[in-house]
Amino acid sequence: MFGTLLDKLQSIFSKSLVIGSIPLLAFLVLHGLVIYHISDAFRARVQWYFGLGTGKTAELTMVLLLGVAVISYVLSTLSVFLREVIEGKHLHFAWLEDALSQRYRERLAVVEENLAAARRFRRNLRSFQEASTNLMGKAYRTGQTTKVCAYQRRPQLTALIDSRAANQDITLAQLEGEVNAIAMILGTNSPELDTDPSKNLDADYVALLGLIGYALDKADAEYVRYLTESQFDYAGHDVAPTKMGNISKIAPYYASSRYSMNIDIFWTRLQKVAQADTNFYASLQDAKMQLDFLVSLIWHTLVFTLVWAILLPLLTEAKYLYAIIVVTGPPSLWIWYLIALQNYRAFSDLLRSSVDLYRLDLLKTLRIPLPANAEQERLVWEMLERRVVYDDHSNFLLQSS
Repeated sequence: MFGTLLDKLQSIFSKSLVIGSIPLLAFLVLHGLVIYHISDAFRARVQWYFGLGTGKTAELTMVLLLGVAVISYVLSTLSVFLREVIEGKHLHFAWLEDALSQRYRERLAVVEENLAAARRFRRNLRSFQEASTNLMGKAYRTGQTTKVCAYQRRPQLTALIDSRAANQDITLAQLEGEVNAIAMILGTNSPELDTDPSKNLDADYVALLGLIGYALDKADAEYVRYLTESQFDYAGHDVAPTKMGNISKIAPYYASSRYSMNIDIFWTRLQKVAQADTNFYASLQDAKMQLDFLVSLIWHTLVFTLVWAILLPLLTEAKYLYAIIVVTGPPSLWIWYLIALQNYRAFSDLLRSSVDLYRLDLLKTLRIPLPANAEQERLVWEMLERRVVYDDHSNFLLQSS
């Protein structure tokens, strides 16, 4: 029966409205369960409702679901405001905004410092890899002519091999010490004899080259990790009071820093162009719908937890019910927020992709000749912004068709 009702609702309302009604419906049911547990009068009403018969119950259910859809539609008009509150906007107190932002300023400074260190370490390690390969290769060729080998395995190198097996970090100093030692040994011992010491030397030589490659892979991964955090969690040095607020600034910052395009001004126009690519635009709309869904879950969970944490001690002595709500409410709120952050990152990435993919199509739609190079394109977007926003009358050519 519920599936039929849902299909009927979908024929009347949009997909986003129907899905957006789910959190409201779910929490209305939760509110109802709590009231049912503490109120005899409400229990009697519920028993009367289910005693009406299948036909009348279905009709009344349809009316209730329509009411939920209407309420959800009204609440959807507040979705932007509610999301902006979580982003740290509308605080109205500069000192509070500054205090909340300080944590992210400090984290950004750490990320930038770590990113710079990872970049230097990766660059030094690549230079070291080339130099050490040449050094040991030359020593290897020299050792081939000796026809003798009295090599004993180095415990320091064995320890590094164990570190790699345990996925631990290996420092550049450790690698330099082993490269110098192995190069010196290779210069006076042949690694190609049919003896155990010679085979061990050859194996350790190959293992050391592998350790350098392993350290470089780790350095690359570390660099990418900090680069990804700086690109996907922060919009330059414009820091917001919350993590979601910082993510919300990334797409506008990206469009401005890469193309001098003010996405706040041109987004509606760009969105019209992106609609021509139905698959991409559907992905964009789905990402937005998922984000709104999670924001709605956050607010409904917060309201539910606060309302019953305050009212239950006043209305009843249901200690177990109170404990369940108080214990599960805050963790649920935190989980919804973390999932929302991941969805916001995906949505922000789609916004950036739409700028990359469709900005030139927008210029064609506006009858603006395509720029000859990247720097000329920046000038075009700056001129368009001045003309659209500031009523600047600077002139430029338009295409006739």
